[in-house]
Amino acid sequence: MAAYSAPFWRSLCLIAFCAISLQLHAASDDKAEDDIDDVSPEELQMQDIPVDERIFVEKWNEVPYKKSYFTYTDKQIRDKWEYLVRGLKVPYPSAAYMEEQFTKYPFMKEGIIGWDGDYQALEARSLRVWRKFFAGDFQEAREEGLQLGPIGKIPALFSQLMYAIYLADRQSTKYMMLQDVANQAKEYFDDMEEAADDPAVAPIVASIKLGYAYAIARIAEESPVPIVVARRYIGKIKNSAEEVVEIMPDQPLGHAFRAGVDAGIMRRVGKFTGRMTYGARTTTVQESFADALKLAPDIPIVNYEYANALIYMNRKRDLNEAISYLEKAMKIRPEFSMDALDVMYSYKRLQEVRLYALNFRSFRKFEKLRRKYSKKTDRNLTSIISDPLSMEMLNNPEKYILPKRN
Repeated sequence: MAAYSAPFWRSLCLIAFCAISLQLHAASDDKAEDDIDDVSPEELQMQDIPVDERIFVEKWNEVPYKKSYFTYTDKQIRDKWEYLVRGLKVPYPSAAYMEEQFTKYPFMKEGIIGWDGDYQALEARSLRVWRKFFAGDFQEAREEGLQLGPIGKIPALFSQLMYAIYLADRQSTKYMMLQDVANQAKEYFDDMEEAADDPAVAPIVASIKLGYAYAIARIAEESPVPIVVARRYIGKIKNSAEEVVEIMPDQPLGHAFRAGVDAGIMRRVGKFTGRMTYGARTTTVQESFADALKLAPDIPIVNYEYANALIYMNRKRDLNEAISYLEKAMKIRPEFSMDALDVMYSYKRLQEVRLYALNFRSFRKFEKLRRKYSKKTDRNLTSIISDPLSMEMLNNPEKYILPKRN
């Protein structure tokens, strides 16, 4: 018999507890079969997903729109800055700003490649990266942003997040990219601690922490419950969500993320277990989304995530309201890549919601079939360049398996 570590056995005990809890409360939460998926001991022992660096070298898929729609000059970026970053509220990377912050926090200039101390030149390089992010040149924005140290991490890592979630063909590629975002963000946690209370730098700290938490949350939301428990995803995500709001209380995406975390917990384990085991509350979801929508009502992702939350908390009871928020997200006119992809995904998510509404009594059964399909086929279900999910796909996943990676 294979020998496993003490932490592994503790994880198994916790997983068993969650399985019993799910079985006890599934009836009250969803009147459905439990949510436990089969996983291997090897999967349970793996804390971080191994990243194959070839995914960054190969040519990435292009966005499904003309990049010229959102390609702005330096002046246009300066003029539109507050609107374009209304979700994160990060400061404009001016030469004066960077010089002042680099003096206070020397770690912020570490890792900048090919820089001779000219802050005007650094501002121009930073704008070039942001321009590519706004337009949807995600691969180039990532590559160039990572050469700018911490100041370039935000456009670089959010470019990678957008690609992983909305444009990667494979679920395995998506997971590796998300894990890499989390890995890179974590590198700066210790250095950023001293700057978290500085209002001038807090938006950068909050955004990097949000990128970390958002990445692992996107892995967790489609992973089997035993893996979520074994890798301690819920604690990491929930703690990070609270940190982001504490550091940056006027960041709309931070409030929306905190709300989405509690709704996501209810999605996986139900209201009762979510509240008793993880402290997930419907009041937190409602209040945090209200804060996010008050701060920025025209961000597509806030609206579609609220729609998701209504379904995760109340299944079909609030389905019409959920659909109305998806439709609202679809009608928002985007002015840069992230909003454009969020709008496109809102349409795809609406097709999934209708599939669930018309064909399933049990939300858990729909979710389990959805995860089973993705695991068997290795298809990324949040990709906006692939077809919406259908009953034919769910019933015949073997027909849609992607070829093995070379």
